[in-house]
Amino acid sequence: MGLHPYVISCSVLFVLCVGCSAPDDTVATRASFESGAAGNSVNGGNSGAGGRPASGPSGGMSGVASGRAGGGAGGINASGGTPSRGDAGAGMTSAGAGAGGAASGSCGTRTTLRGKTSRTVMVGGMARTFIAYLPQSLSPTTPVPLVYVFHGATQTGANMYEMTEYSTLADKENIAVVFPDGQGTSSATGAGNLAPWSVSDGPALCGAGTLVNNLNAVDLPFLDGIRAEMQTDQCIDPAHVFATGFSMGGYFSHHIACDRPDFRAAAPHSGATMADLSSCKTKHVPMIIFHGLGDSLISAGCSDPNAPQQAGFPASATLWAEKNGCQSTYKTILEPGSTPGKDGNCYLYDGCPADGQVELCTFADMPHAWAGAASCPGCIGSGAGYASATQLQWDFFKKYAW
Repeated sequence: MGLHPYVISCSVLFVLCVGCSAPDDTVATRASFESGAAGNSVNGGNSGAGGRPASGPSGGMSGVASGRAGGGAGGINASGGTPSRGDAGAGMTSAGAGAGGAASGSCGTRTTLRGKTSRTVMVGGMARTFIAYLPQSLSPTTPVPLVYVFHGATQTGANMYEMTEYSTLADKENIAVVFPDGQGTSSATGAGNLAPWSVSDGPALCGAGTLVNNLNAVDLPFLDGIRAEMQTDQCIDPAHVFATGFSMGGYFSHHIACDRPDFRAAAPHSGATMADLSSCKTKHVPMIIFHGLGDSLISAGCSDPNAPQQAGFPASATLWAEKNGCQSTYKTILEPGSTPGKDGNCYLYDGCPADGQVELCTFADMPHAWAGAASCPGCIGSGAGYASATQLQWDFFKKYAW
């Protein structure tokens, strides 16, 4: 799960924030922002301008809404059609330990491992596992985006495959996706671990992250092992590599955005970060951050400056907006769920540089769960009926990180 329930008994300051969404008079729908202008995306998407002005309180996340101007970039040409999820291959195929990556200047040389496959790579003498998904329609030699999807404590990569439904989006958008297993976890056996990721180089973290930070700092090299393995099967577009994750995977996504300049953007969900990003190795990083306002495990205040804050820890949305050079004002975009009453608000920061847009999406009353997940194994509560965090983050990547 995101974090095991007994972690709640630890002496960490958690603040439950319910109903911290912006007032109705500051909200416009995403459609109103995105209507009126054609957008660009991997497969042709929407962007645009429009929307109505809105003002917010001064300080923190306050602002004036104008239109949500569209960005995005050109697409990917992949050969073949786009099969259904079932056509892409439901069976798990194993690649041998240490199968290795492609030689320098070579990629897409192995064409047998398509669809959903189970992989093992050797990193620092340790066998590490992950699930990979490659649409059958992809030409192996066509460079495509790569998305890393990280699980929470006691979860596995297999749980994230089920929760996020990223494989369905991959078939539609022609992208490669990987679901790594953290330290001491296994998708094959279902084994989980309270501390699956090394999520800090030392500084304390908002919420419970410090308590379950794995001190064995071997996870960033694991990312390289995964990419080398994937390069054997599919050419990867190095300019469009992204990270997302839930709970401790959300913490790890923040860590990657701070320390890995080779990742283009990140989308942490129900996680948190340290109190100061000045030590980060990266420059501007497009960030979209997700949090349920009913999260009783990782306080919404770790992400949302409108929620009660943990002492000494500014909200991560504030930290990333400051790091990227954004203004403190925002545009509010209503994200209605598929179930009445399960609405979200996305706050798109104003004045961000072209390579550093920041957005925060919060969901009324949603607990510690992935927004929009019909099934959420290992979560605390359910995100069903809310807008899909998977679709929202991919739309963000296409528009602001291309």
